[in-house]
Amino acid sequence: MVGFAFGVGACGGFCLTFARSLRDQPKGYRISGALSAARSRAPQLGSTFALWSGLFHSFECAVSQRHANPEGARSSVDAAMCGFLTAGVLSMRQGPRAAALNALTGGFCVVFVDIVSGTARY
Repeated sequence: MVGFAFGVGACGGFCLTFARSLRDQPKGYRISGALSAARSRAPQLGSTFALWSGLFHSFECAVSQRHANPEGARSSVDAAMCGFLTAGVLSMRQGPRAAALNALTGGFCVVFVDIVSGTARY
């Protein structure tokens, strides 16, 4: 799962950085400059995405153990709890206030993705 997350983050990061860098490069070097910026930034974004995914799935395994059948389908509450814990742990270095705000945002974003994708279960 972490390898897949790295690939998704690297590809998405490459595309996003390339598009954003097109306007920042001088005329005549737009394509080559944007390509260079995207190639240097994509692995960093991919590893960040993989770190988030690995930590999220570690918390998901831990949270699923509280159910009678850990192999059963996860609920949106479990997913929100995992997003909350992941975002909170990753932002602990910024202080308790930032960690709390980022944790709430992470939990909300995971629930939002569940609702939009149609996989929300309570």
